[in-house]
Amino acid sequence: MKVGIIHATTNAVPPLNGAFKELAPDTLVLNFVDEHLQYYANQIQGIDDKVHRDFVKMATTAQEANVDAIIVACTVLTPIVDIVKPFITVPIIAVDYPMLSSAVKNYEKIGVVATNVPSGPATKAQLEHIAKELGKEVTVDTEINTQAMTELKAGNVEEHNRLNALAAKELKKRGCDVIILAQITQASAEEEVRKLGLPVLSSPKEAVRAVMQLIS
Repeated sequence: MKVGIIHATTNAVPPLNGAFKELAPDTLVLNFVDEHLQYYANQIQGIDDKVHRDFVKMATTAQEANVDAIIVACTVLTPIVDIVKPFITVPIIAVDYPMLSSAVKNYEKIGVVATNVPSGPATKAQLEHIAKELGKEVTVDTEINTQAMTELKAGNVEEHNRLNALAAKELKKRGCDVIILAQITQASAEEEVRKLGLPVLSSPKEAVRAVMQLIS
């Protein structure tokens, strides 16, 4: 079994690769990384035609490596995965879709913590889209702390985790009954955020389970 993973930051590589080692150790994982994708999306604070083109190029490269499926491990790209699907013949899923679906099905006031600017509104939009598809009413609140990502890239994991927990604390104060860590890079903060006493959802393990089921 061979799975390709599209990343927009090297910091997302270890969490998802670790989840594969734990849950599907016989799977060959190929990582396709383009950090300029995230940098550019942050600069324009959104997604434009260039992001679409770059995403299709990466997905095509992964497909040409003869992978059995593709995981898109970048929340900035999550909203356009369905748009790209017609250009790809292998199964392709967004890393956070299983997590977001679980949140919508099980909770009503959802708090989203993000560490880069586009991921907050992108995750909120995805949650609201899934809720509409399922015919469920949800309220989504977001808290973005870009300093946390800066700390993670500098290797300060403990401070990154603390800042995620601080953002989650604000969402708890505002009445959220579950916390979503929007980006795969935030997985290391899960244990720290759980200390607040709320359910916490992160994407790596749920994505691995979903893609293995998709392949089988």
